[in-house]
Amino acid sequence: MKFKPVTKKYDYSSETLSEQIPPYIQTSISDWIFDILRRESFYIPADYSGPAYIDSVFINRINVLFREIFPREWSNFIDFLFEDNDRSINFLAFCLQNIVYPENANRLEKILSDSGSAWAVLSTIAEAQSYQKGVFDIVRRVPDITKEVSQIALDNEILFRDAWIACYSRNPDYEKTVTKSVDVLEGMFRDKYFPKDSKPVLTKFIKSIQESAELISYKGDTLINPKSLPVSMLEKFITVRGQHTKGTGRLPTKEEAEFVLHYSIFLWNIFR
Repeated sequence: MKFKPVTKKYDYSSETLSEQIPPYIQTSISDWIFDILRRESFYIPADYSGPAYIDSVFINRINVLFREIFPREWSNFIDFLFEDNDRSINFLAFCLQNIVYPENANRLEKILSDSGSAWAVLSTIAEAQSYQKGVFDIVRRVPDITKEVSQIALDNEILFRDAWIACYSRNPDYEKTVTKSVDVLEGMFRDKYFPKDSKPVLTKFIKSIQESAELISYKGDTLINPKSLPVSMLEKFITVRGQHTKGTGRLPTKEEAEFVLHYSIFLWNIFR
């Protein structure tokens, strides 16, 4: 079903994305959880003598992982889940990482996207097949256009996907974002221009390209002077890679990690 509001009251297109799970989608989320737990036989239907409840093996496992006591009775379980937003988001992540198939992941993403959630579902592998489960995670939602221009790189380079998840996950790892992005560039330059180099090092490649810019070609290179400029801009990436932090290196900030990720994807696109 689709809906195009005709008055401003129900037009939410300009609203800020929300990190909360608001009451108006809790029933949809609850139904989603019910379906996947029932499919995995973790949901025990009610009988004449008592209420529905969750399988003890499943409850025991999440109690250990979350270090909290989850109720086994179904209605209490759902109430407890939505009492705390962090608990809710992380439980969705747990399900995506372990027991969710693509069809269910797409359903959850639809719920989150339509509700204006700041959270999104992302596959941790390229083109997950219908029989694969547990290959998804929760990440922070980015503007559609940003995701669209990055999608080809994410589908083709698993390291970019790792970098993206590290950058936009619930617990971001900006050092990993930079490291994985640089790893992609080192491999790309080695395969394209330095195939005999068994130890790809970005600083070495940058220097070689600066000294012999005629080595490289990329989309639009006739517009850039010097031709090596897009590659030269990578020099500072090394200092925020997380290595040599006891020397001249340091950890990246959020903004720096996001720039490294998206600039690396841009380079990957123009050098393809």
